[in-house]
Amino acid sequence: MPQLPGFRARQGWARLLWSDSGDTMLEFAFVAPMLVLLLVMIIDLGMMLVTQSLLNGAAQDASRLIRTGQIYADGNSITPFENQICSDMAPVMSTTNCQSNVVFEVQTFSSFGSVSFTPCTQTSYQSGSGTVCSFSPGAATQIVGVRVTYGRSFMISWVGACLTTGGSCWFGPGTTGTVSGGNHTVPLMSTFVFQNEPFPSS
Repeated sequence: MPQLPGFRARQGWARLLWSDSGDTMLEFAFVAPMLVLLLVMIIDLGMMLVTQSLLNGAAQDASRLIRTGQIYADGNSITPFENQICSDMAPVMSTTNCQSNVVFEVQTFSSFGSVSFTPCTQTSYQSGSGTVCSFSPGAATQIVGVRVTYGRSFMISWVGACLTTGGSCWFGPGTTGTVSGGNHTVPLMSTFVFQNEPFPSS
């Protein structure tokens, strides 16, 4: 007796589901989402470390402009300092993104023991209603502190909600919370404190 096409199709699916290859497909379907999430988190962490390394280099190069008197000779202009930072950060962000999101603070102190940065949220040329960071590179032999901060966004909003302050996320059955809250960014920061070289002060 001839078999109907629909019957043969059902038989094919049954063989697939009950065969070893079918078991493998089902197991992979359960594991794949977590595997992809893990891989993306590893990539995200790697990019975060790269960004932190570039931020350190940018802060160091920009600090050198202050320490050697180049900023002082330019009338303590903020522009060359900003240009140096954004130039070094170019591999991971555009100049516009750098100018809008990288915040830096430059202060002078009477001694190394008195170093204490004033909390601030934006550089003088950035728009917003936050506290403006000071830019005071000082003169020869003065002690200067430089702090550069960048809030890097997570690639996955779920991770940002889980790991940032004020956020909540769902971990599975028996847990509460949704993917909400938090600022979804991790603050990357680089700080340098140094004494200016005895460059001409007049």
